[in-house]
Amino acid sequence: MKQLSYLIGLLSIATLSSCHTSYTARNSHQELPTDVAKIDLPLSEGIKNNYKDFAKLGYQKGDKIKDITFLSTDGAKFSLSGILENNKPLLLVTGSYTCDISRLNIPDVNALTARYRDKLNIYLVYTIDAHPSDTISPYSKNNRIEIAPANVRDHIEAKQAKTYGERKLLAKKWQQKNALLAPVLVDNPTNDFWLAFGQAPNMAYLIEPDGTVYFKQAWFKFPDLDDSIKRLLRNQQKSSTSP
Repeated sequence: MKQLSYLIGLLSIATLSSCHTSYTARNSHQELPTDVAKIDLPLSEGIKNNYKDFAKLGYQKGDKIKDITFLSTDGAKFSLSGILENNKPLLLVTGSYTCDISRLNIPDVNALTARYRDKLNIYLVYTIDAHPSDTISPYSKNNRIEIAPANVRDHIEAKQAKTYGERKLLAKKWQQKNALLAPVLVDNPTNDFWLAFGQAPNMAYLIEPDGTVYFKQAWFKFPDLDDSIKRLLRNQQKSSTSP
């Protein structure tokens, strides 16, 4: 009888362990967004104070960034911590298909990618669309649809993505139409990257290998960013050669 009770106990423990393992595996799988996941559509806090608050939002120089996991346009998993494991600095630039400003700066982003791709980890991050044709712009002070004149001129039009699958498709379209040299990571449905890094349409972050922000731009500007990259690389070289 005691042996029977012991066997039943062992079976119960095994069953509970099996259930726990399956539960953990399901949760681990769900950490990555699915294509049907609904997209949150917040308004940017940066529009306050007559659009002067973008620089105040997000991480600042000297801050340590938190880890975020993305999917690429092809569905591959990337995390900021994983990217930094090769001990190279990280350059992140944000944009979207309907953002006329980020589209204007793509030649400069491509130039930086070609120049520094062997010395930096360089990624573009696709965020909430700036000027969708069907919903309020996340950067509108008047809660209205705002089509950028440059988009009309360039025949750029798209609805705001409502699911993560739609956002990935827009990101791929943006990537292909603009011949982007850097790989594109797609912000998740809850816009974790956009909310944490500054809620602006065309940001740039230069991050040291230990995850510390070395240089930040609320709005991408090529000359200052290029100078900062050169300075960071020089500093790294000095550190590696110093006794």
